[in-house]
Amino acid sequence: MELQVGEGWIKGLKKINVLLGRNGAGKSRYLRALDAQYSQKPEFNIRYISPERAGVFQRDGNVLTNMERDPQWLRNVRGKNQADNFKAASANLLREIETTYLRRLQDTPSIRSDHEKNFRVERLEKINGLLLNISIVQEGSDFHFCNSNGEIIPPDQISSGESEAVALAAEIMYFFENIKVDRDNILLLDEPDVHLHPDLQARLAKFLIGMVDELDENIKSAVTVILATHSTPLVCALTASNSVAIGTKEFGLNTVEFSPIADQLTKIAPFFGHPLSLTLSKDVMLILEGEDDERVWQQAARSSQGRIKLFPVLSSGVKQQTQLEEFCAPLLKSLYDDPIAFSLRDGDGNHEKLQPIGPVLRYRLDCYSIENLLLTDEALLILGLTWDEFHTKASTWMSINVGHKDHDFIEKLIASSDRLQNSKIKDIRQLICTIAGTQKPWEVVVGQAIGSINLDSMATDIFNLATFIGVDTIQSLLGVRTNR
Repeated sequence: MELQVGEGWIKGLKKINVLLGRNGAGKSRYLRALDAQYSQKPEFNIRYISPERAGVFQRDGNVLTNMERDPQWLRNVRGKNQADNFKAASANLLREIETTYLRRLQDTPSIRSDHEKNFRVERLEKINGLLLNISIVQEGSDFHFCNSNGEIIPPDQISSGESEAVALAAEIMYFFENIKVDRDNILLLDEPDVHLHPDLQARLAKFLIGMVDELDENIKSAVTVILATHSTPLVCALTASNSVAIGTKEFGLNTVEFSPIADQLTKIAPFFGHPLSLTLSKDVMLILEGEDDERVWQQAARSSQGRIKLFPVLSSGVKQQTQLEEFCAPLLKSLYDDPIAFSLRDGDGNHEKLQPIGPVLRYRLDCYSIENLLLTDEALLILGLTWDEFHTKASTWMSINVGHKDHDFIEKLIASSDRLQNSKIKDIRQLICTIAGTQKPWEVVVGQAIGSINLDSMATDIFNLATFIGVDTIQSLLGVRTNR
């Protein structure tokens, strides 16, 4: 689906679309322009939910009168990005949701005959799923908030986050209750994460996904949701759906192209996680080529006792690693003031330097692959050996294991002048540990070696970690400090 917005376009829309961008990039203006451009077209049913959602979730007669007298009143008020009575209008909409639901119940015998389906179960309980300490209950034609003891709480006494969540849920539910099957139905959510705790943001994402997923397929095809946000917890929670796309609004650019990101975003979601933990840890994303690399760098971070501030993100290979690099570059720029991330891949005999992609600095190992680091002086020191001592142990092992399938490989290793720095040694990596006299996994040995590096006294001789990883690479990865 494509939509023209002023002089630009929105391309690649899926069911749920996340619009990212820095403050001032024009996300809100973009959504309001969409609303203004398509709201008067008969083939569209469009609804804009503004980011400033003030007021109390309590039905208000004056607001109700304005809504009834002028069908455009709510749109006009919210189009200014300031809606003093937003939540009062939301409370009125909840009453309309009930009316619409009951009308459909009356007109649909298959639903009416199912005694487990009713307004409380199918609508109120979905809203209550967002709340932990209170619930919304119906008494007669009105709604009240109650605590866990059943005591009624005045609407102006509930927390801002709870009030925000209920209002948003009512707005979203109202949109889905009033889908027009013969039109393109578009819900525009402007910063729905405002005032919501990260866990509540995640529950809101689940709520939204549920509203989309429960639609019949013929109705679902007519629905599009676009939400603008800065929230990494909200974005990451949306990875639970395979109907999500992401796009970035840049300042001065009016075209936004959305791309399906379920796979890539799932890979990096643990990095973004909870913004508080990210702020405290100051970790920097490190995109890696495979599981071996991930285990090594996880061990390195543990062994460094907090000195290494890297968060490994795993790709399934070089192709996806490139996709993650390209995907993360605009995403990081849209979320952080001074973004930086790293990507490290195997050398594979290729010594050509990689160019950065925006804030993503890309490197190759100066050896064939991560297991070659096992033969550096630092890794051998973790094994309690020098190269000469390993050479002696290897010679002894060969004399005892003449018929071993890797006998010639070990002989080739100890005879080499470069410790096979640029050769594939995957088949003998654990055997090297066995010959050295340890049962430690090779990844632990290499990770502990990296974790023990002191940049201030780092050796750069020919068989050190610095030369196998790359001097510039290791100084960049281990020396970075950022205040994202």
